[in-house]
Amino acid sequence: IYPRSFADSNRDGIGDLRGLTGRLDQLNDGDPTTTDDLGVTALWLMPIAASPSYHGYDVMDYESVAADYGTNADFKALVAAAHARGIRVIVDFEVNHTSIAHPWFQDSRIRGSDHDAWYVWSDTQPSVVAPGGRPVWHPDGGRWYYGYFWEGMPDLNLRYPPVTAALDDVAIFWLTEMGVDGFRLDAARHLIEDGDALENTAATFDWLGRFRDVVHASRTDALVLGEVWDATSMASRYIREGSLDLVFEFDLAAQMLLAVRSGNAGSLVLTEEAITTAYPNGGYGRFLSNHDQDRTFDVVGQ
Repeated sequence: IYPRSFADSNRDGIGDLRGLTGRLDQLNDGDPTTTDDLGVTALWLMPIAASPSYHGYDVMDYESVAADYGTNADFKALVAAAHARGIRVIVDFEVNHTSIAHPWFQDSRIRGSDHDAWYVWSDTQPSVVAPGGRPVWHPDGGRWYYGYFWEGMPDLNLRYPPVTAALDDVAIFWLTEMGVDGFRLDAARHLIEDGDALENTAATFDWLGRFRDVVHASRTDALVLGEVWDATSMASRYIREGSLDLVFEFDLAAQMLLAVRSGNAGSLVLTEEAITTAYPNGGYGRFLSNHDQDRTFDVVGQ
């Protein structure tokens, strides 16, 4: 659910958490004898933490709900109401990067500050670029910082133990204080770079596996779901090697849409067979498209 466009409780033109709470009965009213709800048993909320942007992927305060959506108390009320109806709640967690407005980054811009090593800095401009030549190193005050997606979202230095410890604390906060049932980790394959290798590095697999252990130590039934936008052969490694509990299956999504559009399920059948072999214990999530892709309606036509 993208809360901003789902349900607006105070008619300010922005969807909010109280609006979502008021619509839960449409998703699942908790009564198995009724037939006028959707039977939803879990919700994934796109970013709800404080952010300067509409999409929320550039977090500036990990432990506060964005003011447009309400308050921490509103979120706790949503979780309680969802749980009462048998609905679990997972939230988006941006462990790869923050907003440039985050106090950590603002302090990091000062050489020798307490947070100087919390982000990835270079005194000279590295030659590494993203696929297609997109710049990933951005100038600031005579230095360059690494931000894979854009200059407004600098990457955290996950090789630095204090950063990892801080993110562990954030995860425990949402699990214990806010009552969530797990996380969807944004950009999970991009966490730690190794030279010009910008994705799927050994250090990324290791960091995620350690984080998964931290989450499960707090809540054994909590879900650690990763956005690994890659081929099945690579995405499934995150499950086989114990780095994540679940990943979104992008190859399957593409083949499902292709089968509908073409009227031919041959490639879909082959993909299903390959996926069954690749993943242990069904460690993948089926979906058609996400917020970074074209809408399903536009892909398959009327």
